Parts: sequence; C-alpha cells; structure tokens
Amino acid sequence: MLLAQTLVAAWLLSLALPRRRHWIAAAVGLLALLPIDGLSAAMALRALWGDPSVTSLQLLALALLGRAPTAFTRDWRGPAGIAAIAAVFYPLALGLSDFDPYRLGYQPGLLLAALALPALFLCWRGNPLWLWLLSIDLAAWAGGLLESPNLWDTLLDPLLAVACLALALRNGWRTYKKNTP
Repeated sequence: MLLAQTLVAAWLLSLALPRRRHWIAAAVGLLALLPIDGLSAAMALRALWGDPSVTSLQLLALALLGRAPTAFTRDWRGPAGIAAIAAVFYPLALGLSDFDPYRLGYQPGLLLAALALPALFLCWRGNPLWLWLLSIDLAAWAGGLLESPNLWDTLLDPLLAVACLALALRNGWRTYKKNTP
C-alpha cells in the first residue's frame, strides 16, 4: 500500500502545480518511495493517516489523469453525500453509541443490501461514475486486495471524508454564487 501513499502525495502536490503538470506530481510521488535514513515519505504518510480506501485511490487516479469527474468538480451533492455518511459513521464507529457500524463490514450482508438501493437509484438516474466506483470497490474487497477484511475500509477513509466535505462546501458555494443575482 505504499504505492497508494505515492498517489496521495502526487495528488497533494498536483494541487499546488499549474494545470497539465500532473506528470511532475506523479514523478515526485514516485520519489516518495525512496528511503532516506531507512524511512521513505510514503512510509511516513502511511503512518500519519493509514491506507486510503479504494474509492480514494480511484478518485485520486482520475484527478491525476486530468479526468476528475464533474460529480466532484462541479456538483456538491455527491461529495456532500460521502461527507454525510462519514459524519455519521465515524462517531458511531468510535464509540459514540452502542451501535458500531464498523462491525457490519466484517459480515457485510446487511451492508451490501443497503448499498443495493442507492446502486439501483444511480442506474435509474444514469450516473455511471458512482456505479463504477462502487463496482471496483466491491471487486477489490471480494478479491481481498486490501489488508483489512472490512468492507468499510474499502469504501471510506477519513482523508476521503475531509476532501469530500471541502469539495461539497466549495461546490455548494460556487452554485450559490452562480444562482444568486
């Protein structure tokens, strides 16, 4: 999962670079794998915020390829939905109540059933991005590609939640300013 950290480092660097310079960010991200005194920048980032989810990796890869989906660059509803799920999930998973949704991720029959309804809605609405993200997430989880056997770790991570909250606020503000006379 150190390669995932290089993707995060490259994306963070790409935010500071001018447009169409994503290849520089990708090269510097790969340099994050080189150890200095036994510790690479990728190892330090992994210790700082853990492994990103497969959803994060997909969105980071799209952003670095210059193919950031409009659902994240212009619309506020998608990122706000992910941020809202995280705002409920993380406090409950950290012990705010007796119900622990993280436990559902180990035997995710109920969680998969809960994901089926939004997936059907997305099919009906004709928004393939969310279906692709979810499909690849589920395939990675079923294939055991992550260290954690928990489905939640494949779908969501704190870094994704914070980024989606920031995007929802930014895109919501832009929409508000555009629609206000």
